Amino acid sequence: MGAVGSGAIGCGSISRVAEIVREFKGCWRLALAAFFALQPVQGGRPCFHNPQMRKPAPAPVLSQADQALHTPVHAPARQRGFVFWAIWVNIATYAIYPTANWLASLRDQRYDFITRWDAMIPLVPEFIFVYFSFFPFLALPFWLVGQPGTAALGKRQVLGTLICGLVFVLFPANLAFERAIPEFEPYRSIFATMFLVDKPHNLLPSLHIVYTALTCLAICQAQWQRGRWGLCLLIALWSAAICASTMLVHQHHVLDVVTALLLVPVLCLLIRPADVPPQPPRI
Repeated sequence: MGAVGSGAIGCGSISRVAEIVREFKGCWRLALAAFFALQPVQGGRPCFHNPQMRKPAPAPVLSQADQALHTPVHAPARQRGFVFWAIWVNIATYAIYPTANWLASLRDQRYDFITRWDAMIPLVPEFIFVYFSFFPFLALPFWLVGQPGTAALGKRQVLGTLICGLVFVLFPANLAFERAIPEFEPYRSIFATMFLVDKPHNLLPSLHIVYTALTCLAICQAQWQRGRWGLCLLIALWSAAICASTMLVHQHHVLDVVTALLLVPVLCLLIRPADVPPQPPRI
């Protein structure tokens, strides 16, 4: 009994070992087939020792313009440039605009730049909020315009202030609209304060429009290159609303707006931004 049991156990062990060997051979063949399938093929046969097939592709050599294209503009430098030119624009504005208004108030002869369309423009007090949105609008280049663009924008605004100031002094104007204060708050307080601060002589061309249009062009030029067309449309609509508000709150005439819009391309031709490649669009 003991011998027979030992023989049965021995035969079972041998058959089990044979089965394991067959399974191992099957796995080995499968692994070998997968290995050959993954090898690059040259001339109908797998090539194991071709170094050209195993070398990674060399990195492309970028020109100086392409390197600048892929180099991000650092935000601190851009924002410092905006602050620098914002200071100079404010110095020019607050030195020239009040002085021109004061000199115009001393003169007996003033000009009327009125058209027949001005009589058809109603007073819409609600547009006073759009009119004063001009101030946050001018701050948008701090985030949306690169350093060369902010420098060009600042120079254009300073030059535009000088040109408008000269015209204000040479041709002081009278406002055709009656400076009526609305009866209801908060419009009553807002209009009363505005009339107290801003005298109605610096009219043509509208500095309000010059600053707005220049800012709109600078933002749209910077953002269009990044593929942000929706943002450009929003900025253009906001700019158009500000331009319309100058007439709808009876602060400017039609000719004031037209001459300002004609001055803007002249300023853009006289002062161009530095020639830098556009930034790649953000995904």
